[in-house]
Amino acid sequence: MRIRLDEKEETKVQMAPMIDMVFLLIIFFMTASHLSAYKSKTLDIPVATHGVLPKERPDRWTVNIEADGTIFSGQEPVTADALKRLVAERLKGEPDLKVYLRADKKTPHREVKAVMTAMAEAGVGDFIFGVFTPGEGGEAAP
Repeated sequence: MRIRLDEKEETKVQMAPMIDMVFLLIIFFMTASHLSAYKSKTLDIPVATHGVLPKERPDRWTVNIEADGTIFSGQEPVTADALKRLVAERLKGEPDLKVYLRADKKTPHREVKAVMTAMAEAGVGDFIFGVFTPGEGGEAAP
């Protein structure tokens, strides 16, 4: 006895969902690259011969200090008091907040100390400092 097999339709690849996914990926990468480009300011940071690039740097909150003493939380200019309030608010949601502190090499130390004091008074005690390591050709933190 012969068994009749049903004729199956030919398998087809659906292009519409694949095109949608490609467009979503393009949008994602465009947005991600735009955000990473504005993460830190361009500073002439100090040179250190023994700086080490930390592994957890991207997870840290970046604070920049320009040569004239202007403080930036990311790209936003803030005062030391406003920074202290921002830190206090952020510590409520992130109790183990870590800070990546970058200062121009011409910034007076009193400005860096004022920022560190404001952040310490708010409750942050974990800092790393941005330096340039000439041998590796990149930015590092001791």
